[in-house]
Amino acid sequence: MMRVAILGEQNFSLIDGSTIWLLNVCKLISLQHDIEPVLVLSHPLTNDLLAKELPERVKIVRFEEISHLLAPGADRLDAASASLALGVAERLHGPLDRVFVRGARFLESLVHEPDWRQRVVAYTPETLPDLTRPEPAWLLAAREARIPLVVQSEIAKQAMEALSNYPAQVVHVVPPIVFDDAEREPRANSPVRLCYSGKIDPNYGIDWLLEFCETLPDQSDLAATIIAGKDSFRARHPEFFKKFDVFRSDVLSGFVQNVEYHSNLSHAEAKAQMSKAHFAFCLRHAKYDDVIEISTKIVEFSSLGVPPILNDTALNRSLFGEDYPYYVDILSENVVERLHEIMASVGTESYELAQARTTEIASQFSASKLSDKLGTAIRGFSDAAFVDEGSKRRILIATHERKFLNQFLDQVRGDPNIDIVWQHWKTTTQYGPQAPNVPPDVDTVFCEWACENAVWHSHNKRQGTKLIVRLHRFEAFRDFPARINWEAVDALIVVSEYFRDMMVEDHGVDPDRIHILPQYIDWDQLQRSKHPDANFTLGLVGINPFDHKRFDRAIDFFAKLRQKDPRFQLAVRSVMPWQIGWVWDADNDDKVKFENVFNRIFADPVLQGSVRFDPAGPDMEEWYRGIGTILSSSDTEGCHTSVMEALASGSDAVVYNWPGARSLFDEHVEDDMADAVDRVIAFADDPAQPEKRRAFSQSMKQYDVVKFTRDFFQL
Repeated sequence: MMRVAILGEQNFSLIDGSTIWLLNVCKLISLQHDIEPVLVLSHPLTNDLLAKELPERVKIVRFEEISHLLAPGADRLDAASASLALGVAERLHGPLDRVFVRGARFLESLVHEPDWRQRVVAYTPETLPDLTRPEPAWLLAAREARIPLVVQSEIAKQAMEALSNYPAQVVHVVPPIVFDDAEREPRANSPVRLCYSGKIDPNYGIDWLLEFCETLPDQSDLAATIIAGKDSFRARHPEFFKKFDVFRSDVLSGFVQNVEYHSNLSHAEAKAQMSKAHFAFCLRHAKYDDVIEISTKIVEFSSLGVPPILNDTALNRSLFGEDYPYYVDILSENVVERLHEIMASVGTESYELAQARTTEIASQFSASKLSDKLGTAIRGFSDAAFVDEGSKRRILIATHERKFLNQFLDQVRGDPNIDIVWQHWKTTTQYGPQAPNVPPDVDTVFCEWACENAVWHSHNKRQGTKLIVRLHRFEAFRDFPARINWEAVDALIVVSEYFRDMMVEDHGVDPDRIHILPQYIDWDQLQRSKHPDANFTLGLVGINPFDHKRFDRAIDFFAKLRQKDPRFQLAVRSVMPWQIGWVWDADNDDKVKFENVFNRIFADPVLQGSVRFDPAGPDMEEWYRGIGTILSSSDTEGCHTSVMEALASGSDAVVYNWPGARSLFDEHVEDDMADAVDRVIAFADDPAQPEKRRAFSQSMKQYDVVKFTRDFFQL
């Protein structure tokens, strides 16, 4: 049983979208029968309306149980005491395996504490960075440690990847969770009712709502319900709240007709009132137009069959569709007039469409669909069974460079049956800071890269352990393989048939011990829709060094393509050669070769304006959405992961026939890349292109990281 603390900055005594989110998270985690939730309250509980709705499985650490850690008179948990509060939770309920954290202050504290860093799972609804400020320190540390991060929408995930360089593999999309457990009140045919439920925030369009309510005394067929949460920013907006207080008093005194006002309702009572409405008022002022957090209230109204009236924003259109009839352009339309127009549509085709759409939305956000997603994010390791039940593995990984292991490690992060320890090598030839050794409880040594690490371990193998070595292209042509004691190596991993044959012929390695496992890809993360201009965009990943990647060959091909069809563009994603000292300052003519190619790009009329250079970055899954065909122009490669990733994303490929290419990408390989010009043009215009893209993608599923991880543990 895994024990998970839930820690948020929210005051659980108040009722608003964020505390409803916290309640629903507790409910959702409770559905995971192998996870025991422990809610750590950051404020005193002065109103138990939400607490009464917590499942019995949720253990609660009350503020009073941690208040002795704080300064006298403190009314909330401070960031500096977060780890101490979690220590109290452990003393009361047992060791914590994970901490699910919402709130920048708490994250800031916990990700910098070694004892908690690897147990944190972060949640953030705010994913658009403020470019006027440095990145938050918690985000820098969390990204470096590949801490699992939960966001609310695909747009938010894309923003984290593209704008904050967060690794796609550890960003999990878990939208607001809705439990369809409300006692629904019967909905009267008349009057047509508009409902608002949430905090009283001036930026939540409450001024428009009040103005609309003022028109109701003369509209006997219309009504409004306001279910009020807390007042927000009262001190900042005295004039607004002065007007609102008068309105509230008039409604409660009966002076305002056709308006109901409720406050201090339980969550269940609020949803029962919401279900009586025909429409939900979910408009906000323009301040919130660029927010990419999905409103819990929008999802709740949808689950109740109440169509929400929404701002006309990209997020709302991505969720409800372009044809949803109840968007409001708050900058160009009269909001109150538009509300009347919408409310007059009950019974029309537009209303039926909106109700059908809310049913679709609610199904996407149901607890049954999302509980496993949140469970996977919290566990931090794949649910695939990599180790036989009852078995445990303790693996020592010896390497100078971990960059090709990250996604593999994400699969097993925190798996109680898999324990990974590290042996750090300074370089390909030097260990450090300590002399290498193999602890007695290690059952397997994995040498990532067949360099001096593999040489040492092959000559110092301890009896009873297994030794697995992975060979990349880099070291295959150096002296390391000749000095490895291959008799001591239980399994050699290579990336293609070409390297298998090389190791058999040149070094006498037993072919039965060689396993072809190309560098893995995260196939699921690459299943994203293509951008409209992808059909006519070629992609090239990496141009350094010159004689390896052969940038000139790619440009030759692209020029021939442009001569025949000028619709095409080329996107080059790479570090520039002058940014790499060993490339730009090398004692060879590579610098001149690069300069010649760049001069050609800017001078040749066929190429001018058609080549763009995208800076290198980790958000490759998003970048491939804009690529219709990937190029591989290299003289040599191991398995060219970018081609595998692009094909998995649904791109076509043109691959120069480098050694080993045909064993991986046969139908895409050309002895002369120019022979593919007509193929690329035909593919861009092919009516059957969607089916072909799906076929390309399926052909790469065999290289998914989950399969690689399973194969590795079989070794």
